[in-house]
This record gives sequence, C-alpha cells and structure tokens, in this order.
Amino acid sequence: MKKIVVVNNKGGVGKTTVASQLAFHLAEAGHSVIAVDLDGQKNLTSVMHGQRIGGQTLHMIETGEAPSIELQPGEIVLVESSDELPVSTDDAILQRSAQAIAELDGADFCIIDTPPTFSATVYGALLSADFMISPIELKKFSLDGIEAVLKAFVQVQEINEHIQFLGLLPSRFDAVKQSERDTLQMVAESYANLIIPHAIRNRIAYEAASAEGMHVREVATASGKEAAAEFKAFFQWFMTAIGEGN
Repeated sequence: MKKIVVVNNKGGVGKTTVASQLAFHLAEAGHSVIAVDLDGQKNLTSVMHGQRIGGQTLHMIETGEAPSIELQPGEIVLVESSDELPVSTDDAILQRSAQAIAELDGADFCIIDTPPTFSATVYGALLSADFMISPIELKKFSLDGIEAVLKAFVQVQEINEHIQFLGLLPSRFDAVKQSERDTLQMVAESYANLIIPHAIRNRIAYEAASAEGMHVREVATASGKEAAAEFKAFFQWFMTAIGEGN
C-alpha cells in the first residue's frame, strides 16, 4: 500500500480538497483507498460522509494500533477524525501515530489529510509514509510556510529515508489576479525543482464537490467541467510521479 500525506502548516490552502479528490480519482481508477483524517477540524471526515467508516484516528494515536480494514476494488473507507484529537508534540503520540500508520493495510493507497501544524501526529504519519505533497496558496502569508514544510521534510527523511517529496502544488489559484500570477512565477523560479507543474484553481466546483462528498466531475456545471479536466491532468501527473503511470 502506498501512503501519501497531504501536509502544510498553513490553514486554508486546500489540503482537504486535494486529499479527497485524490481519493475519489483513485477509486474511479479501480483502486481501493483508505482515507485517514488526522485533523481535529474533521474536514475530510465531513467530505467523506458517504463512505464506509473503518475506524477512528483518535483510537489509533491512543493505542498505536491500526484498524483491520478489508476493501473492494474501487472502494474508499474512511478512518474518521474526532474533535478530541490532540494537537501535541509529545513523543509518545508521535511514536504511536507512526506505528498505527505503519500498520495500516488492506488497500492499494492510503491518503492522509492533516491539520495545519507539524504536530506529533503529522510527524508520525510522515515517518511511516511513502510520499509527501504540500498544497500552497499563492498569497504572502501562505508562502511564509514553505520553508517550514521543506525543513519538516528534511527532518523526517533523516529517519524515514525512503519517503519522497512530490512537491509544492499551487492550490486555490486565482489566475485573474495579477498578484497571484506574479507569485506563481516567483515561486516557480525560486523552487524550480519542487513546484508541481499543475495548479488547482479557486473554483466553486471544488466547494460543491466537497459539500456533497463526491468526485468533482459529478458537479454538473461549467465550473465542474473545468475543474474535472484540471484535476484529471494533475492526477495523471501524480500517478506518474508515484510510479503508477502508464
């Protein structure tokens, strides 16, 4: 099972949109997916409200044990979050989180959504992950977190040597605004080897898909059609990047 952590220590950058749509696209392609919500705000849990529940992340980090889950091809199973999920730097929580994520099995892929902080649970997930991807918003206050993201990856890689950083994904991008187009160019120049060559636009279709808990292509509007084509292109890049492309 390939485990992908969607992470950024800034809130509102589209982590849950990326995590949920990756899960829906993987399932559409016939893969089984465990979606793990490590954020006490429960955004992924809310988006995935129509999926089967396979466990709770609170139990995982309290016990260090992963739930036993059996999936069918094309199925998504949610490990739901709780508002009691602690935001902590405690080493014991880190170790239990890493152990529980490492033990997760039974699917082709595991997509892990995280809170906007590098807490013990986030580091624990990264220590047992195969890939890390970081959505970024092209605004000054959001870009301030890029160095923290890269620092966290370097720290994790010292222990989890096989983890791969897929890159920085421009998210909630407003191409109408000159300031964001300029920022995208600046980021692309500053992080040439790290910027993902796709951008997830700030489209209402993504909000509609999240509200209804569905694949963005099911949003029957012009925005839905545009978002579906956009995310499909990113998804094809993603699959190649993780070694699953044709």
